[in-house]
Amino acid sequence: MSELVRADEFDVVVDHRLFGLVDVEGQAGHRPAAPGAQGLVAANATMLYLQTPEDVLDTRLRLELWDGPAEFEAGEWAVEGEAVMDLPSGRFVVDEIAAGGRAVGFTLPAGGRWRVRAAWRPGSFDGVAGPEGWALVQFWRGG
Repeated sequence: MSELVRADEFDVVVDHRLFGLVDVEGQAGHRPAAPGAQGLVAANATMLYLQTPEDVLDTRLRLELWDGPAEFEAGEWAVEGEAVMDLPSGRFVVDEIAAGGRAVGFTLPAGGRWRVRAAWRPGSFDGVAGPEGWALVQFWRGG
């Protein structure tokens, strides 16, 4: 059974239903095409973009590092998707589109191939009021 190694949370500005998580050494490429109305995740090797299914202005983003396939309760999240990424550094900036990019303190132990699961849900999480939505991004080795 896999274990959660580390988790951090950040407030994120959502712009036109989008925000991204980009490897600091992989910012030179083109953003992946938006996933469309029914999608959540658009990814390429170094960039992961989440599209919220609802118009929201702010989301609380939780980033998790797992030592194996991440545990996940699908019923707790409105939408989810998975991707495989080849990250040069494992250090990230959050791309808030018009608001720009900003570094976050969350880093993976190393670059390389990582499995990623992203999920989103509206409103409160575990009874905590606050942002208009919650996003979860889980990383574990593999691909």
